[in-house]
Amino acid sequence: MVEQPKQLNLKDAETYELASQLAKLHGDSLNGAVKTALREKLARDKHELIKEERFGRLMALSREFSSRSGPRTMTDDEAIGYDENGLPS
Repeated sequence: MVEQPKQLNLKDAETYELASQLAKLHGDSLNGAVKTALREKLARDKHELIKEERFGRLMALSREFSSRSGPRTMTDDEAIGYDENGLPS
């Protein structure tokens, strides 16, 4: 059985105008312009979500490592190899 195409009715004047401008700019149909814009937006949003999830996992690993490493015994400068005067130690 062949699936009937779905319809999208743009009832907002600004949305219709934006889609029309995009279609004209790219020499595309309204349908093509809307489809391309939605695909691009979806790809950007998925990429951003992946970045946020990756950042969350890294932060969780960082918290876990910090909890296992015990209390700090050095200042930040000491940890990277500098003394209280900012000179290499």
